[in-house]
Amino acid sequence: MPDSEIHLHVHGGEGWPTVAIIDDHELVREGLRALIERQVPGRSPVAYCGPSPRLATLAEVQVALLDVHLGPSGPSVLESIQILQDADIRVLLMSAYEEPVAVRQALMAGALGFVPKRVSFEALSVAVTTVARGDLHLSVDLASILAAASETPDLSPRELDALRLYSSGLKLSAVAHRMGVSVHTAREYLDRVRAKYANLGRSARTRTELYAQAAKDGFLGD
Repeated sequence: MPDSEIHLHVHGGEGWPTVAIIDDHELVREGLRALIERQVPGRSPVAYCGPSPRLATLAEVQVALLDVHLGPSGPSVLESIQILQDADIRVLLMSAYEEPVAVRQALMAGALGFVPKRVSFEALSVAVTTVARGDLHLSVDLASILAAASETPDLSPRELDALRLYSSGLKLSAVAHRMGVSVHTAREYLDRVRAKYANLGRSARTRTELYAQAAKDGFLGD
């Protein structure tokens, strides 16, 4: 018996549920579709393969494999989760990167697990079948991400806006203009961000350091 069938028998119970692969990169989603359809014998478990979570709800889908970032023109991960939950589709997050803030927020919004795109098919099978049962998929990768998330600063929406604009390369005056506040207020938001990083023992004094810390924490998105 092939290893893939052994894995499905041991970990998957009745086998794979019907899934949707939601990713804005065609090569990633089509490659994952081919892998799943090759490894799962007897039928095609992929009902939808594309970048739109809304279109996935039109198919017979039980579990959505959702990329944490669907590109600048796509919905946010929280919006995507809401769309899928409204259709009674359970969500398993995927990403090529470990993004503590985004993953933590997504779990709080109702996602049931996370797998990095580097995992083996066996690990993916375990995650998918666990989530299909409505259970939270706990893994070493997820535990590591949640531990890192506890070490990120708790930023207000306005502080986050200022951080993203400033990290994009805008001058402070331009940040203030975009936010509709004075330069003094914009600087105050950024000073608060720096102070919160300093309280965690993480230096963010310069623009470069601030950008590096924000990118590491997943605050900057795409």
